Amino acid sequence: MTNRYFSLEEFQALFSDRFASQEEMLREYAFFLSVLDQLEVAPVPELSAWEKEEIFRRSWREPSYESSRLWTWFAFLRRPAVTFALGIVLGCVLMSAVTGNRLELVRPAAADQPLTVEHMGYTQAYRGTIIDGLYPQIEDPRIVLEGGDQSAPKRVLYGTINNGEIDVVWNL
Repeated sequence: MTNRYFSLEEFQALFSDRFASQEEMLREYAFFLSVLDQLEVAPVPELSAWEKEEIFRRSWREPSYESSRLWTWFAFLRRPAVTFALGIVLGCVLMSAVTGNRLELVRPAAADQPLTVEHMGYTQAYRGTIIDGLYPQIEDPRIVLEGGDQSAPKRVLYGTINNGEIDVVWNL
């Protein structure tokens, strides 16, 4: 009992782990071949003229413009990134409607300026979070550049220590 389409080696490679013993696998292979032999000799019913015409019409019919356009939209919406983005947008709109808040897409930003510069004639005073980070032990530190000669300005650090009791003036 051999079959020219499916050999015993191919059957073993595909299904050997599903059988407890070699005999059980050989019995199943023989049954499989007998089913294939019966299928080869079984008569195939003839299709009626109407069935042949219907198969031909369905296979050669061009889709209408409306159905192809609708299918294009469905194909676009089934992409994972588009579906995810639409879900996020729909979720945000629903949460906004449930909580009663308006959607604010742009909010004013407020940030501390890291450094402010005050110009007073030939004097410049620097303050801000950068200077506070450089001199954390001094309260309200500011660096002042003084002098009329721009080639060699005088740099002085001003501030206080001990809750404003001691004034600090350091030449830098």
